[in-house]
Amino acid sequence: MFSFFRKRPSTVPLKRQLEALADCGVKLSPDASLDDLFMFHPREVHEAEPYKELIPTLGFDMERDSFGPLCDRLWMCDYERIEDDGGYVDVVARLDRMSEQTLRISRITDHVDVEGGTAWVEFDLAGSRIHWDAEVQDDWLDPTIVVKFDALLKAHRSPFRIYSNHTDFGQSAFFACFTPAEFERFRKLAKFKLRLIAEQA
Repeated sequence: MFSFFRKRPSTVPLKRQLEALADCGVKLSPDASLDDLFMFHPREVHEAEPYKELIPTLGFDMERDSFGPLCDRLWMCDYERIEDDGGYVDVVARLDRMSEQTLRISRITDHVDVEGGTAWVEFDLAGSRIHWDAEVQDDWLDPTIVVKFDALLKAHRSPFRIYSNHTDFGQSAFFACFTPAEFERFRKLAKFKLRLIAEQA
């Protein structure tokens, strides 16, 4: 009888959500399109529940063509990803891309021997060869590699730091790369919590 008094759920147009996220540094990668955002949920869901599904979706890779990131600054990282040589090259290259290559690293190489229990990754940075050993536990990513990369960002005074959520996405972790000012804006939009990865190490 009094249904017209009920508060209708507020919707936010997808375009407006993307504009707000762009103000946080979160933008679609050049190869991505709006249609790529509907791989899990239609536009109506994204607009009825602003940012709730959109932000996690932006952390995934496209399911076509180059299969590159939907957004360079966000990464929904499946921990089960280190199967052979190249696994840690991909991880470090992704972190470098997330931080807009401010460290200017080069010559990334790695070695992964799951059966032998050894793994490492190396790269050049500021005239030095950086070598990190990684713990081997089947095909699971050693998260200390991400922590060490964040420490390099801090040590080399990059404007970016790595934030993460390791608890809300099953066997995946959600990584994000922001300046402090961008993060302050982003956390007001996100429906889940992110913290500096250094605070969780």
